Amino acid sequence: MELHAKKCDPNPGRLSPLTRKEVLEYIRAVLGWEIRDGRIFRIYDLGNFQKCEEFFIEIADLSKREGHYPDVRIYQGKYVEVSFYTYPVGSLTINDFIMAAKMNFKERFKKGK
Repeated sequence: MELHAKKCDPNPGRLSPLTRKEVLEYIRAVLGWEIRDGRIFRIYDLGNFQKCEEFFIEIADLSKREGHYPDVRIYQGKYVEVSFYTYPVGSLTINDFIMAAKMNFKERFKKGK
């Protein structure tokens, strides 16, 4: 089953942290995403603040449905940086990559920088 078709575990505390090898395998499966400071992230250039705001709402809706939430930063009035990290585990987990894959799969989320 492809990552975008999986469902996030609603209880992330019971997930195992991914090994370095697993992280490197999964990052190849989510094009446009990178690893920085132990998190996966992607930057989207949306052109203006209104589009950033709309994009944020879409991310929030997806996150609520999956029960796994990103860190989101809007900067320079046109960029949105999205990063995933499983705080209860203190590491990256499969949930982080499922969310990145879901964002890549949805057409609206494909416009990365």
